[in-house]
Amino acid sequence: MAAKDYYNLLGVSRTASPDEIKKAYRKLAMKYHPDRNPGDKAAEAQFKSINEAYEVLGDPQKKSIYDSGGFTEGFDSASYQGAGSPFGDLFADVFSEFFGGGQRGGPNPQQGEHILRQVELSFEEAALGREISIKISRWETCSPCSGTGAKNGKAVRVCSTCRGTGYIRIQQGFFAVQRACSACGGEGRVVTESCPACSGRGRTSVDRTITRTIPAGVSSGVRVRINGEGHAGSFGGPPGDLFLDITVKPHPFFNREGDDLVVEKKISFLQAIFGDEVEVPTLGSPLTLKVEPGTQPGAIRRFRGKGLANPQTRHMGDMIVRLTVEIPTKLNREQRELLEKFASVSGEGGSHPSGGSSDGGGIFSKVKSIFE
Repeated sequence: MAAKDYYNLLGVSRTASPDEIKKAYRKLAMKYHPDRNPGDKAAEAQFKSINEAYEVLGDPQKKSIYDSGGFTEGFDSASYQGAGSPFGDLFADVFSEFFGGGQRGGPNPQQGEHILRQVELSFEEAALGREISIKISRWETCSPCSGTGAKNGKAVRVCSTCRGTGYIRIQQGFFAVQRACSACGGEGRVVTESCPACSGRGRTSVDRTITRTIPAGVSSGVRVRINGEGHAGSFGGPPGDLFLDITVKPHPFFNREGDDLVVEKKISFLQAIFGDEVEVPTLGSPLTLKVEPGTQPGAIRRFRGKGLANPQTRHMGDMIVRLTVEIPTKLNREQRELLEKFASVSGEGGSHPSGGSSDGGGIFSKVKSIFE
C-alpha cells in the first residue's frame, strides 16, 4: 500500500516550515479531537490520521525518510505523549486549551502499544513479494470482563470521592485547581473485585500468528505497517499496529540499483568480436540477448520494464545487463598460431614464435590488452 500523503492531511505544502506544520496540526487537532466530537467516528479517524502525519512531519529524521519514499504504509509512531515524541509539549498546549490547564477527568481511551518485528527475506522474495506468517505475543482485551478489569465486567462502582469525574477541584483563593482523583487514579471508578482471568489488568497475553503479503519490490530498511495488529488499547482505545522491519539477503549475482535489476553476463572474446546470442538469467524466465559484433567490455544492455516493482508507485524498473569479456589464460599451439597469424595480417607485429613465452611481447598479451 502506498504511503499516505501526510502533507495533504495537514493541509501544508512540501516546503512548509516546522512552525507552519506545527500550527496546521494544532488547528486540526482542536477541530477533530474526540472530546469536541463525541461519538463521531469520522472525526476520531481523522484525528488519528493527523496525529500520524504530525508524528512524521514533526520529526526531522522521519520527515527526511518519508520525503525520500523509504516507507510503504506508515511509520512507527510512539505514544502521542511518549518521550522523544514531537507530541509531548504540543499535546500539553492543546490540552491546556481544552481544560484550562487542569487535569482531565475519567478514564481516557488509550491506544495500545505498537509491536516491532524483524523480517529477513531472500532477494527473490523481496523482489517478487510473498506471504509471510509472523508469530507474536500480544495483549488482547480480556473477554470475561470486556476489558474493565472487574469480575464479570460488573464489579465496578462510581468513585465516591470524585463522583465519577476522575478529578477533584480545589479552591485556592481566587483560583480553582483541578487534580486527578487519588482515590481512583483519575478513572472515576473503583473496581470492587478484580477479574480472575486478567488479575484486574483488563488485558490478557495471547500468542497469535499474523499472516500478510509483503508487497513486491521491498528493500532493506523498509518498514511495513500492519494496522491494528499490535497490543489492545485500554478503556476502549484503538489497538496499536504491527511493524515489520525488512532486511533483504544479498544475491549471488543479482544486484539492485534503485528499481533496476542488475546482472553481469560473461561472454568470450570471440563472442565479443563476432557477435552472438546469449541467454541472460532473470528472476523469472531467462531472456535472449543479442551481442553485436565488436561489443566492448563493460557494454550495457537494458531491458525496459523487466526490473523490480516500486512498492509505492508500482512502476517497474529495468533489467540492466553489464557485459564482461573473458580472456583465455591458456592457449594450445593451434590457437596461438591462429592468433599470431591474425596479428600479422592486422599489422600488429611483435609476435613470438609459436609455442614461445606468453609474457609481455606475445600476441596473447596484446589481444588481452584490447579487452582490459
